[in-house]
Amino acid sequence: MEPSPRVRRTLSAAFIVVALAVATLIGGHLHSYGVPFTLITSCVLAVLSSALWLLSQVEAAYFSAVHRCTVKGCTFQVRVQHVDAAENRRWQEVAAAHPTHHAV
Repeated sequence: MEPSPRVRRTLSAAFIVVALAVATLIGGHLHSYGVPFTLITSCVLAVLSSALWLLSQVEAAYFSAVHRCTVKGCTFQVRVQHVDAAENRRWQEVAAAHPTHHAV
């Protein structure tokens, strides 16, 4: 069951606020050691961009369905989001019947 868009936006906003707080805390610590402003800015932006990337990866993992090939050792998979039951079933069948099998 996928949560409502409102719940999803709230969770995303909360994560961004936490990331901003952590970045600000790191910036404050760096400032107390006399680090130049430009270096503090680049560190804070790096923390924020990493946090946003992590958020997108967590959302993709949590809010999507993954269908894998049923052949043992095959690594083929299909990840779908925001599809109805019929479309979800179609992609499940595609994953099970794909023509090439990739072993690890």
